[in-house]
Amino acid sequence: MHKVNDVNIINDLLKEDMMGNINTLGRLKFQKDFNIFVDSLNKPQGYVLQNDNWNVVYSDGDATAEKLLNSLLDKPQNFAGVLRRFYDLVEKKGIVDWKEFCYLYYITPESLKINQPKHNVDSLTLDDAEIVDYYYTYRSQDPNSLEYLKGCIKERPSSVIRDENGKPISWALIREDGSLGVMYTKKEHRGKGLAISVSVDLIKKAFELGHTPYVHIVTDNKASIALSESIGFKRYGEIVWFGTK
Repeated sequence: MHKVNDVNIINDLLKEDMMGNINTLGRLKFQKDFNIFVDSLNKPQGYVLQNDNWNVVYSDGDATAEKLLNSLLDKPQNFAGVLRRFYDLVEKKGIVDWKEFCYLYYITPESLKINQPKHNVDSLTLDDAEIVDYYYTYRSQDPNSLEYLKGCIKERPSSVIRDENGKPISWALIREDGSLGVMYTKKEHRGKGLAISVSVDLIKKAFELGHTPYVHIVTDNKASIALSESIGFKRYGEIVWFGTK
């Protein structure tokens, strides 16, 4: 692999499948600390983007993808929301340590079915971070989750509905890869359409940034799938978060 400093070298690859590369496009938009590697400096057929401890792989053919992956897999690696076909190339090697299958859903202004939230929606503040962290799905797996969430709140848009005392009861934010996530509604407030209002508000904030809102939904999470489709999200395909031994 060849490390490159000019992001423009992978522009053609990004353009050939914008949704397949939405993960990378988000990281390029919202992150500064990343490295890009390509298979060829002349006319790249694939790339690896490394950001924090995550890899994102893309190519227009399996042979190139295999070449890129083989250059990484001499030690344990983590992969962030890569297309299912790239996961399959690694899975057959028998070195997958953990995995989470998700559907990639995206939304455009034309497909948005709900124009305005039905509730008053605010933005999260750093004072809300501890509450958000308390309910964060991956808190037990990440000792730095509180600082991570503070960074998300500080650096990118978020949406929250508060109770009469100003406490968060339903919220979501934009992650470092540009995906809408960390969505949660307290159990005692569910069934009131709060998640829809939060989602619509955050979608509009993403549109204002010139960003295509998207979500990764675990494939068996039928409730979230139904919610997303009711708002107007369209399913692109299957992606996988996984790590290797």
